[in-house]
Amino acid sequence: MLLAMLLVASASDAAASPERDAVKAVIDAVKQGEDLSIAFPGAISRQEMASLQRVEKCAALNLMKQKGGHYTVVWDCGSKGVLGMSVEVTDNKVTSVSTMEVEIRPNTSH
Repeated sequence: MLLAMLLVASASDAAASPERDAVKAVIDAVKQGEDLSIAFPGAISRQEMASLQRVEKCAALNLMKQKGGHYTVVWDCGSKGVLGMSVEVTDNKVTSVSTMEVEIRPNTSH
């Protein structure tokens, strides 16, 4: 029984991604209202920090991996709309965070 639990734990550890963990750290820092300039020095401009402070109470949805260490997250703020966040990770370290407007379109592929 113990051996089976250790094997499962090892498999889940092997599946962990340091890049993805770095992006999740940004999401967690935003949600907790941390000082982003201290948590991610040089990665986030003052203007972007102000945008991210506005989404502190929003839900982070759709963590999507792009090419070359780029990730996109959509923050859903309910009636206040949505905001996109792009995170660049280099050598498992967050090197750039920016925000972008997101337009939600109805699904018309029926």
